[in-house]
Amino acid sequence: MAPNPLNREREARREGPWWRVYGPVLFCVAIMCAVASYLAYVAYASTHTAHDTIIMIPSNWSLRNGNGTIQVGGTVPGGVYTDLLLANVLNGGDFYHRFNDFEYRWVANDNWTYSTAFDVDPKLVEHERVALIFEGLDTAAEVVVNSKTVGESNNMFVRYVFDVKDYLEGTTVNLDVAFRSPSEYATQKYNEQAVDYIVPPKCVDPAFKGICHANHIRKMQASFSWDWGPAFANSGIWKDWHIVGWNSLLVKNIMFTARPTSTLPSVPDHSFKPGWDVTVKVLCDSAIEQRQMDGSVYVSLADIFSMKYTVTAVIDKYETMLTLNFTLEENQVEMWWPNGYGSQPLYELSAVWKNKDQSEESSASVRVGFRTVDLNQDYVDEADPAKGRHYRVIVNNITMFMKGTNWIPAHVLPEMVTEHYTRELLKAAADTHQNCIRVWGGGIYETDVFYEIADELGLLIWQDFMFACSMYPVDEPFLETTKMEIKMQIQRLQHHPSILLWAGNNENEAALRGNWYGTASDFELYKRDYIKLYVDTIKTVAVETDDSHPFVISSPNNGIESEEEGHVAVNPYSTLYGDVHYYNYLSDAWLGHATPRTRFASEYGFQSWPVFRTMKAVTTEEDWNRESAMMYHRQHHPGGQAELALQIGLHMHMPPQDGSVEVYEYYLYLSQIHQAVAIKTETEFYRRAMSDLNEKGEGYTSGALYWQLNDIWQGASWASIEYGGRWKMLHYYVKKFFDPVLVSMYVENEKLFVYIVSDLVHPVDDLRLVIDLHRYDRKERVHNINDTVLVSPSEASLVMELDMWQDLQMDQLCTYDLYDEEDVCFVVSHLYHSNGSLAAPDNFLLFGKPKDAFLPHAVVWLNNISGPTQTQHSNWTFSMTVRSDEVALFVWLELDCPGVFSDNGFLMTGDVEVEFYAYEEITLTEIEENISVISLTDTYSKERVSKNFIDRAFHPNDIMNVVHF
Repeated sequence: MAPNPLNREREARREGPWWRVYGPVLFCVAIMCAVASYLAYVAYASTHTAHDTIIMIPSNWSLRNGNGTIQVGGTVPGGVYTDLLLANVLNGGDFYHRFNDFEYRWVANDNWTYSTAFDVDPKLVEHERVALIFEGLDTAAEVVVNSKTVGESNNMFVRYVFDVKDYLEGTTVNLDVAFRSPSEYATQKYNEQAVDYIVPPKCVDPAFKGICHANHIRKMQASFSWDWGPAFANSGIWKDWHIVGWNSLLVKNIMFTARPTSTLPSVPDHSFKPGWDVTVKVLCDSAIEQRQMDGSVYVSLADIFSMKYTVTAVIDKYETMLTLNFTLEENQVEMWWPNGYGSQPLYELSAVWKNKDQSEESSASVRVGFRTVDLNQDYVDEADPAKGRHYRVIVNNITMFMKGTNWIPAHVLPEMVTEHYTRELLKAAADTHQNCIRVWGGGIYETDVFYEIADELGLLIWQDFMFACSMYPVDEPFLETTKMEIKMQIQRLQHHPSILLWAGNNENEAALRGNWYGTASDFELYKRDYIKLYVDTIKTVAVETDDSHPFVISSPNNGIESEEEGHVAVNPYSTLYGDVHYYNYLSDAWLGHATPRTRFASEYGFQSWPVFRTMKAVTTEEDWNRESAMMYHRQHHPGGQAELALQIGLHMHMPPQDGSVEVYEYYLYLSQIHQAVAIKTETEFYRRAMSDLNEKGEGYTSGALYWQLNDIWQGASWASIEYGGRWKMLHYYVKKFFDPVLVSMYVENEKLFVYIVSDLVHPVDDLRLVIDLHRYDRKERVHNINDTVLVSPSEASLVMELDMWQDLQMDQLCTYDLYDEEDVCFVVSHLYHSNGSLAAPDNFLLFGKPKDAFLPHAVVWLNNISGPTQTQHSNWTFSMTVRSDEVALFVWLELDCPGVFSDNGFLMTGDVEVEFYAYEEITLTEIEENISVISLTDTYSKERVSKNFIDRAFHPNDIMNVVHF
């Protein structure tokens, strides 16, 4: 389990008053913010010469509510909720404790003002322009300097520059940033719009337990709640701020484009280093509103290239862009590759502006990578256009299957998310063979650190713009702030090699066409609004700002086909075009027969709950029942509890409700089994479909991005990683089903089909494929089939087609009294190199349903726990052998300390060797005292084996931890 966003894993496990948990932590947060502000000032000032007056104020802030009854210290960058926690105004334990999202709702309904006073150098006002710059204000605010309004904000995602030279009197500045209640502001905007017509939805689904009208405020949409998260509509100065005085240009961003000067090979050749035509755009704030300005720009790329450019800046509305070009010869830089295809070399690119008389300079630097990216939408069959178009990603001239997930905000309060936590989550994606993450359009444009880490790890970013699951206004003020938002965010993010594409919105085309919110009553009106916002405004700005990345209008979307159908397709979920979001909670997810054979699966998934340890941190004993009020409060998906119970019950026995904590824990565990197998089934289906078309033209699937990677709080969700960083069973399965080589099996018409899916760019021969047939009531295999196979590059190949009765002999080997053959057998695949090493993870396919099978009770225990040792994964690696006296299904190991296992949630037909990679120092004794293990049949029995019971019939080091309570 990775450190959580509050860096308080161990504190959260302590008992006692909440301030014992939060007090030291939040005090440290305040100190860290102050230090960070000072360091940011030092870093910012270091990029300018003494001729600049750059002031970044690490001053003291205060915070007060609308009527002044609450006055506390303020933290900038930060937010109201954090400051109220620091001041003990909010209490009750963990921020996410029980019903706090309701208990703290009053915060979002109040107005809040941040105030500070500071002294400035009198020489500041001698500059041509003096501006107060906020990198982020959340959200609707009035900015007041010395009792005079200097500007207003209405968009969380926009950088604001307020001219304040005329408002500075003397050396003391009094600054107030007065935030309006986000809920009341959104309601006011909704009511104003409703005079003409309603822009729906009127409110989120009641199951979300949220705040209405998020679509009428340019703010994190999910802060008003979602079907996986709570409503905490924050306010605050959530990003850095500073005052700057300058006379010429102030560099704010660098954009970077590189195009190879020669054709790239169709197979990766890491020794090939092409030349590149490079364009650098230096974006600047000007001290003058219009006219021209002469000066010089010094551009350097690491120690490879350096050039002075004499330029004439053309200034319009206080902004200018300096465009510079140069060419790199062959063998000067290496290419950047997505995860799994090569390395990720990054090069520092710097730009320094100096005015004509060299009296002033300003600079910025970014890290860049050299790669090409394209979204190919050619016809799949040029001779038959009716079969549709591709939707495949091509990087460096290599067509790549996108293996990945979707990202939501890691905390409902952005200031709570640390760089360390962000890295742990993204590394967990890279460590499970993922190469693509979709930043979902209902959250935030993530921090600079997020994209820098993605660059380092080779994670391509499908970047949504922040519009999700709603219709949106199209009045002029809304369109103007949207233009600013899109332009600024592209300018900020474009240089990152990890950026794959821009997407206009999440699910709004589907919502419009599908009449999710009653838009069919005036479809043409809402269609015109849709086109005005996403095509005429967002697409236009995006393409004008950046022509180096693909742009798609929506997700799901039919790509070119949607545009040809007037931008709103008749069926945005077509399997012949674009990408599809698919959710189905009523059919049998472990079989997946209803799964669409789509071009690109950009969203799909199933729910589960976190483990008991995670839920326990924010609940009390009365909540530990799947039918408790608390569980329904945390279940925000409409009908989610019933759907999850249905899915679990299709294949496993739901433990009878007896009020015990054991049954509650079993329910959480079963939900994770269901989720892991369901998403395994669906993902394997998409990967098998990568290489061929069916008679309808369906196939050539080129991506599978499951919903979702991370959690925003402790509750029911589709995440594979729990809030705080603990891997769910699903994430261990992700590591296997996204492996570069996958053996995938399914049954149809009494035949077992065995595929080998490869993302490798070269063939691999002389491999031995073994299919073992097992019975649930004996550990030894009862039959096996093996053959030598060739793994073709970048292809899904059918390598075996086995008759269930003749080849597998199930009618002879799998019969058991009243049970069908399928109910007592399952198969396990093994793929070996000629030297005996594994060429792919083992995989399994269950015949029938575990609840219908005869499953002897499995006693699972741990033997020979040893460590710690230092490995490439951790300085504290522990090894252990997992043993069972019977076949054991879904064996789950758990430790109450940060780290991950090498494998988990596995099937056992023999001993399994497992390692635990701790994220921080821990002793062998702590491991032995905290580790637990459970398997499926433990949920069937009334008898429990208590924690840490030592069975002396085994070796003294054998630990039987069937259940951890």
